[in-house]
Amino acid sequence: ARPRVAAEGANMSDTRIGPPRWAHALLELLVRPSDVESIPGDLLEEYREVKRPLLGQRGADAWYIAQTFSVLWRVVWPCVAAIVVLRILSFPLPRGWNPSLVPAPGASVLDAAIFVWAGYYGSQRSGRLSTGIVTATVTSVIGFTTFFVYAAITRPTLLLAPFGNPFIFVIMTIVLAIAVAIGIVAGMAGAV
Repeated sequence: ARPRVAAEGANMSDTRIGPPRWAHALLELLVRPSDVESIPGDLLEEYREVKRPLLGQRGADAWYIAQTFSVLWRVVWPCVAAIVVLRILSFPLPRGWNPSLVPAPGASVLDAAIFVWAGYYGSQRSGRLSTGIVTATVTSVIGFTTFFVYAAITRPTLLLAPFGNPFIFVIMTIVLAIAVAIGIVAGMAGAV
């Protein structure tokens, strides 16, 4: 009787075994309400029945996270392309042609317009306001990152500056927070 109880306990715990909650919640945010049972459900089933026994918990978690980011990328790639093109085109242009809403990178009028569009695009694609906000937020983070990469390439000493003055990390975090906040607010406006 003991082995059977242990086997039943293992089966019961297998249904409770799942991928990281944040990844599952993000995946559910990104799909249409009509697909919220099928797509995450199919991935969860494959996670439990195939990937977890084959790859172990960490490998299966990594696989599930990769699947979630794959769905996220399908939603955000046009918005990311728009923000990257804006960055590439705006760097050689003179200052002042794209006024900034606040004195921070990733906070210009055109950035905000792209974030509004990203919010609209994401919400229309999935039928959810939250998807629009996520789309605009991810777009703002990637837009800030492209600005930072360009600045680091054109001024390599910028990469060493935080080691000389650790307070620069704080400044960069605040500037990123400003860009993300503008992305969230503009994304909400676009999603609505």
